[in-house]
Amino acid sequence: MREYEYEPVPGLPEDLPNGEHIVWQGSPEWLSLANRVFHLRNLGIYFALLMAVHAMYQVMNGQPFEVIAVSLSWQVALSAVGLGLVAGLAYLYAKGTVYTFTNQRLVLKSGVAVPMMVNLPWANVDSAGLRVCSDGTGDILLRPKATQKLYRMMLWPHVRPWHWRSVELLLRGIADPHQVAGKLGEAVLAHSTIEARVDKVVSTSDADTAKDRGFGRHEQHAPAH
Repeated sequence: MREYEYEPVPGLPEDLPNGEHIVWQGSPEWLSLANRVFHLRNLGIYFALLMAVHAMYQVMNGQPFEVIAVSLSWQVALSAVGLGLVAGLAYLYAKGTVYTFTNQRLVLKSGVAVPMMVNLPWANVDSAGLRVCSDGTGDILLRPKATQKLYRMMLWPHVRPWHWRSVELLLRGIADPHQVAGKLGEAVLAHSTIEARVDKVVSTSDADTAKDRGFGRHEQHAPAH
């Protein structure tokens, strides 16, 4: 894991060595990241409920329509600014993230102000899981072996939340998740030095996704193919 600025290949800090090639490369969908990491939709609902309660309180106190309208106007404006900042942050994180599968490893580029690069060799991956969400995107979970050291604060938001025993990589908001999972399986199988396990695909609602507990409850292992 290290900082870098120069990219001879987009998403990579250096040219790939002989014998290594890119299998797949992509970035998170920003709206998926906004809803599942930054909880943009939940914040919008929260602000709307606050404004509705405040408006009802003013109506019950006999406030004239003009006063209620002015009060709601500045509340809407403040909520829009807050939601815009959250959405902008999610967009920057999504555009600043590149997931790269090669036939040897995963390379994760992430960061807004200071880009970071993480290499995870397939030989250090214990198992993988895929969760497909109701918006059509998916999250891919990669569990490293105990010998592979990863750091939660440096990897956020690409880590599995609510899981404190070990740091597990979570590739978020991936479009065409089944196809990408297949590419992952091909990359792992091509690396003949490890015995890979690919978890059964699990579909969850966005409510479960927000809590991010779906992997642990539903996992079933099957041979990679």
